[in-house]
Amino acid sequence: MRVLITGAAGYVGRYFAAHWQPTNDLELVLADIHPLADDPRFITLDLTDAAQTRAAMENIDAVIHLAKQADEGPLEGDELNGKRFDVNVKGTFNLLEAAHAAGVKRFIFTSTVMTVLGYPAPQWVESDAPPLPVGSYALTKQLCEVMCQHYARAYGMSIVCLRIPKPIDLEHPLWKTHPLRPQWVPFPDLLQAYQKALTAEISGCEVITIVGESSNRRWDLSKAEKLLGYRPTLIPEELGYAMGTEDQPIPTEDHYA
Repeated sequence: MRVLITGAAGYVGRYFAAHWQPTNDLELVLADIHPLADDPRFITLDLTDAAQTRAAMENIDAVIHLAKQADEGPLEGDELNGKRFDVNVKGTFNLLEAAHAAGVKRFIFTSTVMTVLGYPAPQWVESDAPPLPVGSYALTKQLCEVMCQHYARAYGMSIVCLRIPKPIDLEHPLWKTHPLRPQWVPFPDLLQAYQKALTAEISGCEVITIVGESSNRRWDLSKAEKLLGYRPTLIPEELGYAMGTEDQPIPTEDHYA
């Protein structure tokens, strides 16, 4: 299986590239608008370029779509600037079009838990809760979820939309002193979710929430367990990490870009 990972030079993509071990049955094709020069698996891909996106889909069996535009204004702000809309919405449209034309067998879209962050804490958020996005970034992701549902319904594509929070590297010393947000997810659990989503028996389009485990988790993971077999394996509190609130300030260190 040849798997195209978009946004592979980003925070999540770099972790996946380093920790997702290839096998005889799995080959990762890493794509980014700014590819890492020291990794021969990378290709250059600008998702706003439809022709380039179609070319990147040659001989691809599955897509993991991580690429996004998140840093043009605050995530929870309402500024819907053109760049964020172009990359997140138009780029996802181009990728869905190319994947459909190429007969891709599985498409995994990276959404965000911010599409349901509008439900105030400590309210429990069910797996099938209607979207209630916070900010324009979440709005673009919700629009992409709707597109994914359309492509699954209209063309029979198999699509998994994973609503994820900010992933964290618990091995970084920063987290020994900085409280964690309860909706964050440790990288090993996030990788587990994507690996399971790649091969799970799913038809149509399923939207699934993926968060980490904590004593104040309020996101329902029953759908993730039922459809993917996903269960968080790391509980930060049991490992000595402090939990904060959902609006806990986020560090600005370079490693967290």
